[in-house]
Amino acid sequence: MLFFSRELSLEEKNVYMEALAFVLDIGHSKTEAKKDYMEAQMAEIGLSKKDFRGAKKVKTAEDLAKDIKGTGDVKVKRFILREMILLALADHELTDEEIQIIYRIGTQSGLKEEKISDFFLWAAKGIEWQIEGTQLVEGNL
Repeated sequence: MLFFSRELSLEEKNVYMEALAFVLDIGHSKTEAKKDYMEAQMAEIGLSKKDFRGAKKVKTAEDLAKDIKGTGDVKVKRFILREMILLALADHELTDEEIQIIYRIGTQSGLKEEKISDFFLWAAKGIEWQIEGTQLVEGNL
């Protein structure tokens, strides 16, 4: 999943972490589990605490979009968007608010609307796949 993330520059790693922090804070409070998740992601991408500029302060969607746009590389932008969607989906649902905000960030960061829609369709398939798996386990024998 994150093999690509090891190739990110220090700046891109920080933007990635800011994006995750932003998603974690959409309509939610801060918890120890979220802090642990962020630290695990930092370790996964090879970002030291020394080099981490601090994604603790959640930015506005517009600020985050500007930072993502500043990465320049379309693959990095797509990677960050995909990871934002996956994190928003971690509770097995995507709220309308999450979809709208992430979609807006994607478009403002320079991604094409069609590609953003593809990511959300991909996420919907994942939800369907999880539901079908549950039905297979819990269905009548």
